[in-house]
Amino acid sequence: MFKLVNIMSSPTRITNCSGSGTGFNDVPTLDPELYNLNWMKSIPDETPVSAISIPGTHESLTLHGGPLAKCQVWTLKDQLNVGIRYFDVHVGIWLPTQNHIHIRDRHWMFSQHIQFDEVLGTVSDFLTVHSTETVLLKVTLQGLYQRKVEEELMKKLIEKFENKIWNKLLVPTMEQARGKIVFLQSNMFNAGTLNHESFFIKYNELINVEDKIKQIKSHLCDHHIVLTDNAVSRFESPKKLAKKVNKQLNNFLVKHKKGSLNKGCLGVLSMNFPSADLIKNIIQLKPCNCGKGKEKGQRPDGEMTLTDTTPE
Repeated sequence: MFKLVNIMSSPTRITNCSGSGTGFNDVPTLDPELYNLNWMKSIPDETPVSAISIPGTHESLTLHGGPLAKCQVWTLKDQLNVGIRYFDVHVGIWLPTQNHIHIRDRHWMFSQHIQFDEVLGTVSDFLTVHSTETVLLKVTLQGLYQRKVEEELMKKLIEKFENKIWNKLLVPTMEQARGKIVFLQSNMFNAGTLNHESFFIKYNELINVEDKIKQIKSHLCDHHIVLTDNAVSRFESPKKLAKKVNKQLNNFLVKHKKGSLNKGCLGVLSMNFPSADLIKNIIQLKPCNCGKGKEKGQRPDGEMTLTDTTPE
C-alpha cells in the first residue's frame, strides 16, 4: 500500500528544429524527418500505460500571449507528429451565451484561438490514422461558468467522441488504450484516471531522480500514472525555465539510458518548449520492466508519499 495525499537532413534544420543537446526548441517549423508517428507500435499490448515513459507538454496549446504566457511553439498537429502523447489544456467559457469551450492560458487568460471540440477532433483524426498510439489528455476547467462547461458542454463532447475516449478510473493497458484519448483527472475536472506527482523537479532542478524512480516503480507497474509537471509561476518566463530544466532533463536521460537499473520507469514528462531530440530520448526508452512474478501493489524499498493531483 502507499499513501495518496489529495491536493503532474540538413545541419541547419537539425540545429533549428531539434535543439541538439539543449533539450530546448523555440523554432515553430518542424522537419518531417523528425516525426515519430507510430512509436507506440512496438509496446506490448499487456503493458500498463502507466509503465511507459511518455513525452508530454505543459499548457500544451499556449502558443500566444507574450513571454510570460507562451509555453509552446509547435501546433497541436506538430506536437502529435513529433511524438508528444500527453497534453495539458485549460478550458472554459467567459460568457453565459457561449456554447463552445475555448482554450486559454492558465495565468493570464489569453485566447489561444482554438476550441476544445477542435482539439478532440484533431486528436481523434490522428488516432484514426495512427491506431497503434494513445494520447493522454488532462483538462483543467477555468472561467466564469464552470458548471455549464462540465455538466453540459463537456458531457456533450464526451458523448460525441465516446468511441475514441477512455474516461474510466482504471489505467488501461496499451491494448485497451490504442486509438483512444485517455482522460486524466485534474483538480477542476474529475473525468478519467487519477495521476500523481513524481517530485523529480524541485526549485527548477532535477533532484535525486534515480532514487525516486526506485520508489515509484511498483506504483507505475500497478497501474498508477505518475506525472512530472514542469509548471511555472505567473511571473516566470516559461522559455527561460525551459532552457534550464530541459537541458538537465536531456543530460539525465542520456545517463539513464546507459546506466540505470530501472530504465524507462519515468512516467509522464510534461515539458515547455521541448526539442525533438529530447522527445526522442524519452520515446527510445523501453517500458518499465515490471517483472512477471511481481506482486501488484508491492511496496518498494523505502516509503514514498505520492501526491494525488486530482480531487477527492
